[in-house]
Amino acid sequence: MSSTAPSRAAIGTLTVSSAGLLGLAIYQWVELISVRAGHQTACSVNEVVNCATVWNSPFSHLVQNYLGMPVAGLGVLWGAVALVLSFFITQKPDIFVNAVKVWALLGLLSCVTFISASAQAGALCLTCLGTYVLTAVYAVGALKLLGSPAIPSGSGLVVGLGWSLVLAVPLFLGLLYPGSKTPKEAAALPEVKPEQKGDLAAMIDSLPPEEAEGTSWARNEWRKSATVDSSMFPVHVKKGPDGAPVRIVEFTDIMCPHCAQFENLMGQIETMAPAGSFTQEPRYYPLDSECNPNVPVTSHDGVRCYGAKLQICTEQLPKYFELRRELFANQRQLHQGVMLAIALRFGADSDALQACIKAPETTARLNEDIAYAMKANIEGTPLVLLNGKTAPPAPVFLLGMIQTGGDVDAPAFAKLPPPPLAP
Repeated sequence: MSSTAPSRAAIGTLTVSSAGLLGLAIYQWVELISVRAGHQTACSVNEVVNCATVWNSPFSHLVQNYLGMPVAGLGVLWGAVALVLSFFITQKPDIFVNAVKVWALLGLLSCVTFISASAQAGALCLTCLGTYVLTAVYAVGALKLLGSPAIPSGSGLVVGLGWSLVLAVPLFLGLLYPGSKTPKEAAALPEVKPEQKGDLAAMIDSLPPEEAEGTSWARNEWRKSATVDSSMFPVHVKKGPDGAPVRIVEFTDIMCPHCAQFENLMGQIETMAPAGSFTQEPRYYPLDSECNPNVPVTSHDGVRCYGAKLQICTEQLPKYFELRRELFANQRQLHQGVMLAIALRFGADSDALQACIKAPETTARLNEDIAYAMKANIEGTPLVLLNGKTAPPAPVFLLGMIQTGGDVDAPAFAKLPPPPLAP
């Protein structure tokens, strides 16, 4: 390998793209923490263009569980190593050219994997697109502007990989600490002592700063939200007594990870809320153009539409809410056969259920829920309406509103910090 200094074009391309990618990855990591504390990210535009859906996909959870940090952490790792290599190549080009080329190839292979995972999540992540573009630009600088050969020979690959690992392994180990502090799921209710049950002020006092801010933000968002006229949408099924001071209407998609988290949250709330204090009314908004004309993409497997119709057709079963919880608990392995088996286990009749799923009346009911969600200006699932107004699914805010009978000005809420300023 020649020791000729790399061109300015090569160095500039490598440095700018790697620095940009490092900054973008840090931003994504910070935003992920914010999302899991209850905030909404700026790049979640709608159901299709939604960074949070990709960041919270089953693949992303798998990465975090096994590697100890979120995908954004891997972006920080890659960007930092790429930036360091961009500097080292100006000092010792004969040593580090192969390392730069190998690192670029690894980046391209990673992008292929992440693009496939995003496609499976059924959403488009704008910041992820930026990552892919910057990685491709870095690859151009490494594989083309640094000269031939574009791909090092066998021994060059080994040497380049060795130097890359020398830099990457210590940084990976260092990133495990912030990775361990990154929540794996959306914010949940804090643990409280039995004597504190029902004490909203004590619960708010126990919140970490990020979650307290998220609760304040949710409260402010609910205040600003307009009341949705639902008079034309009759109640079909609900849990809780007539006349309860708080009415929660939820619109979910059976394959939405946030919806599964919300279903689990409602189970927690039920154990901590005063008896008879709220009603829970499920509605359905499948994220598939096969049955929802407002969604431009389809998964081609029919799971989302079948899941919505199956829930509609089992609403009158005595254990419908337990069935629903079981569906969400098995979300990662759901297909039509699994859903049918779960429904039969909870008392559904196979022939009657299959006929109901195909019936035009069921389609009409699903269309009613979709129209209701559109009237509420749905931007993502789960969509939660609390007493007719859109409410972010922030755990302590929802429970606090239930505990106070829907009083958003209850004294305990005054312990929250001011809501964050809008971006």
